[in-house]
Amino acid sequence: MGILWPGAMGSALGRAWRSAGVEVVTSLDGRSARTRDLAGDLTALGSLEEVVRVCDAVVSVVPPAHAVTQAEQIAAAVRRTGSTPVVADLNAVSPATMGQVATVLEAAGCVVVDGAISGPPPRPDGDTALFLSGASCSPFADLAAPGLRAVVVGSEVGAASATKMSTAAVYKGTKALLLQSLLTARHHGVLDAVVADLSTGAPELTAHLARDLAVAASKSDRLPAEMREIASTQAAAGAGAELYEAVAEVFERADASAAGAATPEEAASAIDLDAVLDALTRHR
Repeated sequence: MGILWPGAMGSALGRAWRSAGVEVVTSLDGRSARTRDLAGDLTALGSLEEVVRVCDAVVSVVPPAHAVTQAEQIAAAVRRTGSTPVVADLNAVSPATMGQVATVLEAAGCVVVDGAISGPPPRPDGDTALFLSGASCSPFADLAAPGLRAVVVGSEVGAASATKMSTAAVYKGTKALLLQSLLTARHHGVLDAVVADLSTGAPELTAHLARDLAVAASKSDRLPAEMREIASTQAAAGAGAELYEAVAEVFERADASAAGAATPEEAASAIDLDAVLDALTRHR
C-alpha cells in the first residue's frame, strides 16, 4: 500500500493498515519538515514513481484543492512505470471533482475507488469511518484495521464523496457557526453568558471549545477549498451554493489570523477560549 502523502491523516492511515498486516510505503520527496516528522517510521521510498512501481494499491490523501493535480501525477507515474495499482482517492471533494479524478486515473489504466474519511486520524482506541464506493472497493473494504471502519456506501464513483460532503457540511459548518457566534459574543462582552447557555442546550459543542476552534483555525488553509466543494455539491443537488461559499469566507478569515498560523499539533493543546478568540481577531 502506498500513501501519498503521509501528513497527519495519511501517516495515521498507513500505520492503521500496517497494524493489519499490510506492507505500507510512502515517499518524502519534496515534503515539508512537518510531514517528515509525521511520517515517522513509515517506510519511505525515493519518489512517487517508486511508490507506484512497487504497490498494489495507492492512496491519495491531499488537500482538496490538489486532488486533481495529484491524480495527474499518479497517472503520469503509472504510464512511466507500466504499473497499474488500484488508486483510492480519499480527498474531501465533490462528486464532480471525484469524477475528474476518476477520468484521469482510468485513462491511465487504473481501477479507481472513491473514498472519504470521516473523523480524526485513526488510532487503535478510536472510530474513524472510511466511506468507500465504486465498482470494486477492494482491497480497502476488506481490511480490518484497528480504529478504522470501512463503510461501502455505493457501487458508483461519487457516492463516497457525496457522503463526505454531506457529513462535513455539518461537522465543519458547526465549527464555522461557533467561530462566528463566539467572536461576536466576545466583541459584545457576553461570551461567558453565551458559552453557559450553549453548555446547557448543546453540551456536546462546548466540551472542548478552545481546542476545537483552535484546531479548526489551524486547518483553515485547506478548509475554504473543501467548503467550496461542499457548495458545488449542494448547488448540483438544487440546494444552492451560497451557504458554504459564505462558510469558505469564514475559514479564509481564520487562515489570515494569528490562530491560523499554528500547526494542528500546536492547536490541539489549546485550553484558553479567550486566547483562541483573541488570536482569531489578530492578523498573522
